[in-house]
Amino acid sequence: MSGVILAVVEYPESAHQTLAAARRLADLMGSARINVLAVRVMPESTIMPTEEILTSYQAHQIRSREEDRVAALHTTFEAWAATARAAAVAAEWVDVEGPADTLVGEWGRRSDFLVLNCPAWRDNVPDRLKLQAALFDTDRPVLMVPPGPVVPFGECVTIAWRDDKRTIRSVLAALRLLSQAREVHVLAGVRAGLPAPGLPEILAEHGIAATLHVLAVGAGVFGETLLAKAHDLGTDLLVMGAYTHSPWRQLVLGGVTRHMLAHADLPVLMRH
Repeated sequence: MSGVILAVVEYPESAHQTLAAARRLADLMGSARINVLAVRVMPESTIMPTEEILTSYQAHQIRSREEDRVAALHTTFEAWAATARAAAVAAEWVDVEGPADTLVGEWGRRSDFLVLNCPAWRDNVPDRLKLQAALFDTDRPVLMVPPGPVVPFGECVTIAWRDDKRTIRSVLAALRLLSQAREVHVLAGVRAGLPAPGLPEILAEHGIAATLHVLAVGAGVFGETLLAKAHDLGTDLLVMGAYTHSPWRQLVLGGVTRHMLAHADLPVLMRH
């Protein structure tokens, strides 16, 4: 059965990375349709409640800028799609104006995976809303793509392990991508005085051979420790749960999640 990937493209300068990562993800899945979503900003969403009413001239200017941005995105998509379709990868373009978080949530919930750029590329409200919807509203795994060339990830996979449902859900999603992995590593943090864990049973139960690495918790920023160890191992894909400290609809992230979104320079597969 074919899977569905939602690739959210935002900026012309980063769209090729998003699309390349989506294509690699489709290859790892064996078969997948890639829906490429470009969300046009609504003029009304750019006006703060304390500002004057949106004029027709302002709305026209905003829509004109959005037209140029989405046209550039579509040009990148068409060049990429020609190659993807030649390799029998189904690719569809979706261009719609509306609330970014609502649209990402609606399309994401119908997908098996989402692909987005890491938010460190930009720092604005629409991007944070898209990220929030992708990670916490869709109930789907999200592949965060860093700046720079996309390497053929999935050959050396590292799992940032915590024995909880979010990490287990992220590992279950990653199982579909391990067909080409030559190495699987597990990084488990342990505080001083506590016993070292064993390999997660979920891997053995699914026939996945992995190497366990125990990391000390408490000596500095743990997200930094995780990322450094992942690089030492030659990791090309990091798998982890996504955590938030807030039950409300605002992006108040856990420490490791926040660190990875801000600093990871390799693809990170997250699931809440």
